[in-house]
Amino acid sequence: MIRFLILFYLFISCENRSNISEDLSILAKVGNRTITKRDFLNRAEYTIRPIFCKGNLYYHKKIILNNLIAEKLLALESEKIRASKNIVSLDSYLKGRKEQAMRQVLYYKHAFSKVELTDDEIQHYYKMAGRTYEVNYFSFPGGAFSDSVASAIDRGLEIDKIYQYAFKGSIPEREVNWIDSNDDTIDNLLFSGNDVSVNQVFGPIKLNDGSSFVMRINGWKDNVDITKKSIEDRIESVSRTLKERKALSLYSEYVSDVMKGKSLLLEDKVFPKYAESLAKRYFTSEKERESAVSKALFEDSEILQIDKLEPLREDFKKLPLFSINQKKWTIKEFEESILSHPLVFRKRKMSSQEFPSQLKLAIIDFVQDYYLTQKAYEMKLDEDNSIILNEQLWSDSFYAFQYAALKISELESSDNIHEKLKPFIDELQIKHSSLIKIDMDMFEEISISNVDMFATQSNVPYPVIVPSFPAFTDDSYIDYGSKISRQ
Repeated sequence: MIRFLILFYLFISCENRSNISEDLSILAKVGNRTITKRDFLNRAEYTIRPIFCKGNLYYHKKIILNNLIAEKLLALESEKIRASKNIVSLDSYLKGRKEQAMRQVLYYKHAFSKVELTDDEIQHYYKMAGRTYEVNYFSFPGGAFSDSVASAIDRGLEIDKIYQYAFKGSIPEREVNWIDSNDDTIDNLLFSGNDVSVNQVFGPIKLNDGSSFVMRINGWKDNVDITKKSIEDRIESVSRTLKERKALSLYSEYVSDVMKGKSLLLEDKVFPKYAESLAKRYFTSEKERESAVSKALFEDSEILQIDKLEPLREDFKKLPLFSINQKKWTIKEFEESILSHPLVFRKRKMSSQEFPSQLKLAIIDFVQDYYLTQKAYEMKLDEDNSIILNEQLWSDSFYAFQYAALKISELESSDNIHEKLKPFIDELQIKHSSLIKIDMDMFEEISISNVDMFATQSNVPYPVIVPSFPAFTDDSYIDYGSKISRQ
């Protein structure tokens, strides 16, 4: 058997972290459905809006709100038909969405909310945030080659020559800023307050991913903020980045504690055959074999449809793929689980030869999430209001779209959907007017951007932050429902 200690590989993004702490104040209610202030902002700011409400004018805001309410109305109407449909992949998707959100709340409770910053830290990194280093560098695998590079440097050989002998061509150069997502090792070397001099050489130094690097400092420049606005913006950026990085460190300790004593054993007679089979199902063309894992894992859909891939023999699916502390997982159990937790590969682009090693890492990360999810359930985070609202959001978005598609199929053409659905949406607004309540005072206070943005998260099973914009109507009149009065 192939044994691995379960290693920590953190999957958190700044988009997720900010979402957790955003305002869950109720902007509107549609029967038993809720639209929060956060929903409005996220759907307006993190999706591509249609041309008829793309700006930040007041009537654009009203169109956005009308569409969010229309989505809830369509979801309500869809309840008449959804009982007749058994959508297994949707159930798995919603379960996965819920559990991903639970892990993010777990992160918030055990790390982000506990971080405290000192004035000295902010002052130091305020200065460092204005510094840009100019460096030459190259990275390479660890082991014997790293020892050879260290020996050459000790003998006084310039790193340009070492690179030229080993890789040919000119040594790479780049700029390094503190605000960028650098490896912790690099941040500690350049920005922690240690003395750094021109022509200083660092390395070989091992990075968190197991590789090593050599770096030479060619110089640096310090950018000084002059205006009050630029100073305030940098302080805010530094404070946010510092808090995120300290939270990641805290969470790393928490995850290490959760995973303590657990080990993963891959079945050495089964795993190679399974990896080969999975690679054939994912790498379906020469281009994909050379460049990336199949789109089934990434761009095309967030619902990983195993049933659409070439099926495995039933006897093969019954074989154990790995065990965790003596508990065996069969291939069938594993593939059923990744219906709600698509595999996340640390490398998006890989060759078919790299696939087995990357699959091992993806399984390790899947197992880590499995135990973190168990912890989240133990804390009853599935009962957290933000989790319930998030699950409702994705479910309503799906069913509203399906019901709208049903209505559109009754029309002669699907062009200009918002114009053709508008009369039907108007009818629903009148029909359910008594169920609709809106906090117009809160609505008036909301401001939005006119900048197109499609926001995603990296290294999580479900990268898209919010459902696409519900473009069902271009109506800017809010002449239905009643007003929510603030106490």
